[in-house]
Amino acid sequence: MPLSVDAAFHDAFQRFQTASIDTARLDARLLLGAVLGGGAERVLAESGRDLSAVEASIFEGFVKRRAGLEPISQILGVREFWSLSFKVTSATLTPRPDTETLIEAALARVKEQPKRILDLGTGSGCIVLSLLSEWKTTRGLGVDISDDALNVALHNAQKLGFDDRAEFKIADWRDGNWQHGRFDVVVSNPPYIPEADMQDLDADVRVFEPRTALVGGADGLDAYREIIAQLPQMLTPKGLVLFEVGIGQADDVEALLLSAGFRGLEQYPDLSGIARVVAGLYF
Repeated sequence: MPLSVDAAFHDAFQRFQTASIDTARLDARLLLGAVLGGGAERVLAESGRDLSAVEASIFEGFVKRRAGLEPISQILGVREFWSLSFKVTSATLTPRPDTETLIEAALARVKEQPKRILDLGTGSGCIVLSLLSEWKTTRGLGVDISDDALNVALHNAQKLGFDDRAEFKIADWRDGNWQHGRFDVVVSNPPYIPEADMQDLDADVRVFEPRTALVGGADGLDAYREIIAQLPQMLTPKGLVLFEVGIGQADDVEALLLSAGFRGLEQYPDLSGIARVVAGLYF
């Protein structure tokens, strides 16, 4: 028996509620809208028609995956960030609105377009590529330890038309052998979840996103210590570093930068008023 768009939506909504998904209604609309070839608004516009057999099969697959708590971004393979569309996979973190604070802070802090920028732990490339979309003459390098993540970043650079100014390299930021030259701006959204807090994360993050991009050691600050130790070899004089930080970590990261000789330290809040980015100048 054919299934109407409206019936398919309500079935998915109820199944997501049963799975204790807080965004059940929105998720049902997003997934069904994607099957219909557009956004969530297509669900209402086409609510009276029946799904084709192919559409119904695809949607059922989507619903089963989401009911199993797989993130929407991984099901659809795409996520919007800074008004740009990025491919995402299980090898990358899902770009989040909080991370746009890093872009805003960089644009507010840097008055002239930098020549070279570095993104440590680039993942999908959303940070460095978003900055390149604003800084039209800047060249960027994204570094990650995951070859799979770098393949995603390269795909995004090519799709967005920035592959002539963006380069990606597999490397460990603790090893300076990969580095050639210095950078005017270094940005990073490093792993910052304390080991003991992993069990408290939502399952769609804890189970489906890469652990190496999440866990930052016992106190969540290991990656900051490692990167800050390398920054004198990475930054130009008066070069700028900007870190995304977890809730309650801004003062600790600022103290690490201060003890390493950084000045002009500043914290930037996200839309919830939480200090989300710490920036400082290298002298």
